[in-house]
Order: sequence, then structure tokens, then C-alpha cells
Amino acid sequence: MTALRGFAPNTTAARPLLLALAVPVAVAGMLLLAWTAPAAAAGPDPALAPYRELARSPAAARLLAVARAALESHWSGAPPDTAPAPDWPGAPTALYLSLVRGEQTRACVGSPTPPRGTLAESVRALAEAALASDLRRPPVRRDELAALRVVLAFAGTGAPVADPMSVDPGREGLLVGGARGHVAFLPGEARTVAWALREARRAGVVEPGQPPEYTHFAVVTITEPRSPTPRGEAPDEDE
Repeated sequence: MTALRGFAPNTTAARPLLLALAVPVAVAGMLLLAWTAPAAAAGPDPALAPYRELARSPAAARLLAVARAALESHWSGAPPDTAPAPDWPGAPTALYLSLVRGEQTRACVGSPTPPRGTLAESVRALAEAALASDLRRPPVRRDELAALRVVLAFAGTGAPVADPMSVDPGREGLLVGGARGHVAFLPGEARTVAWALREARRAGVVEPGQPPEYTHFAVVTITEPRSPTPRGEAPDEDE
């Protein structure tokens, strides 16, 4: 993820979601994202308990509506959605937003550290950034938007892991860091840990001969259904 590259209600722990990367350049404090997890499974992160509750509540659908409105207003010029929206349910966490078509990530941006401002403000900013700030992919076109699902991911603090091969890519997140930034992989996105490491090198985060640093983390996600549902209907839920 870049300083700003590359962020649903569905809380399934082992399901592919998005891809992100974080390089200290571009828009302040955000990055792109992917997925992975450690063998010594880091169990549920207590700090994410309020977010698990959020993902199971009607507030999750409201947050997704905030993101969807921000995406659509980029082209329509409509004023921002200022209706009441949930704020951080607990201590702010790392936040990622992805746009997904089927099982493929079309764009992903996020922040490896808690963003500033309210949760709704952070979601709006990431939605806008997702349209063009994922430098690995071409900008999202207006005609694509209806076919893309919004996925929001709240990430725990995580813990260092010495051997990335001990991580289970289907259940937890993996953050690969180097001198040029970080790339994060959310549960289910990385086919294998080896694939995730190749992606980190391809993204330029890990330089040849440089030993990367690895951190695994828990994730709570909320996601729109396969096709966006009319306002008021409940979305899917996942951790």
C-alpha cells in the first residue's frame, strides 16, 4: 500500500477479499491491501470485539451506504451523504476499502494505522481514493461501478512473525514490510504465502537482498452482497 493506495457486512474469516499495498509515498497514511494468516493462529483480537459487533449490526449496512454514496458522487457531483452514520465503535483501527468483482480485487486502498477523523469521514476518503489511487491497476471507470462490491476491513494491531510460511493465508492478515513501505494481505486473498511474497517484491516494497519484516493480524470485514442491494436491505456478514 501506498501512503494512500488502495477498504462490507460479511464477517467470514477465511474468504478472499482484497489486496492492498503500503509505500510511504502518495496520499498520507493510506495503503493497498491483500490477505494472509499465521500458523500460530493469533486468535480473536480483543480490540476488534466492538468491530465484530458492528459487523453484525444494522450500522454495517449504513457504513457501506456511506462508501457507495461517496463512489457515486465522484461522477454525479451529488453532495456528500451527511445522514447520521456510525463512528468508531472502539479504539480506531487500521482500515481498508476494496472494490471487488466476483472473487477478484478491482482496487484496494487503506491505512495500516488508524485514520484521523470520524469513521464515516475515513470511509468516504478511502472510497474516493479507491477509484484511482491503486497504482497497480487502471482507474475504476464509471460503467464498472454497479458490478463492484464494496468491502471494508478493520484490522487488528497484529504481532511479528519470524517465519511467514507459518501463516495460514485463509484466516488472518499478513503485512509484509520493507524499506519502501508495506503490502498487506487480507484473509483469503493470497493463494499461498509464496505468492504473497512474490507480490510484495513485484510491488517494489521488498528490495533484492533485503530481509522483509512480517506481521500477522486479525481482520473483521463487512461487505456488500454479490450485487448491491437496495437501501434498507441487510448485507452479508463476515469475520
